[in-house]
Amino acid sequence: MPNSGKAFGERGRTLECAVRTDVGLVRERNEDTVWADAGRGWLLLADGMGGYHSGDLASALAVNHVLESLRRDAAKNEDDRCHDRAWLLAAGIVDANIAIRTIAAQSFGSDVMGATFVGALLGPDEVVYAHIGDSRLYLLRAGVLMQLSRDHTMAQEFVDAGRLSADAAQTLPWRGLLTRGLGIQDDVEPGTGVCALQADDRLLLCSDGLTDMVGEDEIAALLGAPAPAEDVAASLIDAAKAGGGRDNISVIVAWFARACS
Repeated sequence: MPNSGKAFGERGRTLECAVRTDVGLVRERNEDTVWADAGRGWLLLADGMGGYHSGDLASALAVNHVLESLRRDAAKNEDDRCHDRAWLLAAGIVDANIAIRTIAAQSFGSDVMGATFVGALLGPDEVVYAHIGDSRLYLLRAGVLMQLSRDHTMAQEFVDAGRLSADAAQTLPWRGLLTRGLGIQDDVEPGTGVCALQADDRLLLCSDGLTDMVGEDEIAALLGAPAPAEDVAASLIDAAKAGGGRDNISVIVAWFARACS
């Protein structure tokens, strides 16, 4: 089960995080899988693809294989620090893709099951992340919301090529068409990155059930609210449902706060 709450980190700061997932108002079942370990700073979220077989199984496989990659490394390294932590996340994503495609072939023949994924490893000074598909990682700094992940969608490719503005891309009926995802192709190429953290930064991992229903200005306001992490996560879920709740909604919020003396 996900582990929300507070855990002591380094340099006298605590990591406060919260996990929330909701079926929404339209779907019959929740096919998202979320996991947070506040003690280690591991945050993982996967969104089972609608329209495919067993999205809930695909998302669970994604999280479980990334967790296995992290745990294997942690068992070998007492300081829990790989020289390339992004590689650990990416390796887990590659393993998950193999597992998802293998099980789909055994169970459904030529049909597929799939998922998107975003994972972050937090330390007091930086966040390391990896992702595939359109599940997102955001950083809120001084009231400004920045997307650290990059959507693997056809719409984003048009934006990157200068053929569409970001605002115009959001109006396209096919804006969610994926160019990369787990279970779709034999080979996957996750996106990875590292971002230095500053005091009072806040992080959000989320499925498109949030971003399709809530604009980034509102997300920024809710994420930056002076409230406990659990309340912030709940407010994001409520906003997505108020916006229509057409998909499963999953969020993980996290930030470092000063430890009480």
